Amino acid sequence: MTKPQVIAERTLPQEKGPRQVRVKDDVKLSVDGIPQLFTAPNPVSEIPALAPFPNDLFAIGQDVPVDRWIFGQHNKLLPVKATCRALARLMLAGSRDNLRLEKAASEIASEAVRLGDYLRHVDTISEVHRDDALSFAFPYTDSPNGDKSRLRYANQFVASVTKQGTLAGLPIELKLANRDHSRNPQLLLTEAGWQFAMMVNPILDSRKDGKQPRFSDEEASFLVEHIRAHVPAEAFAFGVVLRAVTDGANTPEKLDDALQQYLPKRDEKPFTRAFLTTQRAGVVSRMVDLGLVHRLRDGINVTYEVTAKGSEYSPIPVPEVTK
Repeated sequence: MTKPQVIAERTLPQEKGPRQVRVKDDVKLSVDGIPQLFTAPNPVSEIPALAPFPNDLFAIGQDVPVDRWIFGQHNKLLPVKATCRALARLMLAGSRDNLRLEKAASEIASEAVRLGDYLRHVDTISEVHRDDALSFAFPYTDSPNGDKSRLRYANQFVASVTKQGTLAGLPIELKLANRDHSRNPQLLLTEAGWQFAMMVNPILDSRKDGKQPRFSDEEASFLVEHIRAHVPAEAFAFGVVLRAVTDGANTPEKLDDALQQYLPKRDEKPFTRAFLTTQRAGVVSRMVDLGLVHRLRDGINVTYEVTAKGSEYSPIPVPEVTK
């Protein structure tokens, strides 16, 4: 999938030592709870019309170079769950106008501010590391970036149109959402997105704190199997990372070195190490969300460890790179 050119090589913060989520005393945090748009819809006997899977440049089992992996700044999966929930509710409401791309992205991002306020409150009570914060990637009321933060959420975690006219955003890249083929396209869930939206979530439904997994076993297993079957770039990336970490590339620097061989060489505007770091940080973060990898911290040092669930993952065989 073509990625927006305007964000080609922005980098994520480097992984540092422990830093807990703190807020100033004068910052007001919403404790009202989960906005209704992100709560579980009532079960329905008739599922609304769904979108087809987006087209893909790759097939399952095909080699996917690092620059065509899901963009590293699309690095958290809880916002994807929230977006799927919101789209499910908008679809059940039956208003075509509210499902137009710009309208849906704007409404979901605006409500995500309220959800971000609530999750920041939970993070503060839980005193979790920044990387593990539930509110990470969500906009919030007192954000110094204001509208830019909401726009980033709309573009990265709902959907946007690239300069090439293709649809982008993490729900699209994971094939959980797409536009339909109607004359005035709507943003709709795919069948996989609908199933994922309807599953019970420990954060959005059971109000678990920030020290608990953000996905149920059912949700995590569903997403992993969906990725293995239908999302070639992510399936390949998972396989590469799991094998590299198992073979000893268990720190950010070592893993970057291992991934370097999957980054194409370009004579003009060669890819930077910072871009590689962004791609690595993004896929590792998504794998942590799914319970495939753990981050272990010792002061400023970070190491990666493949979990039991990661060991059970049967990745597409990763070919040896020929020099």
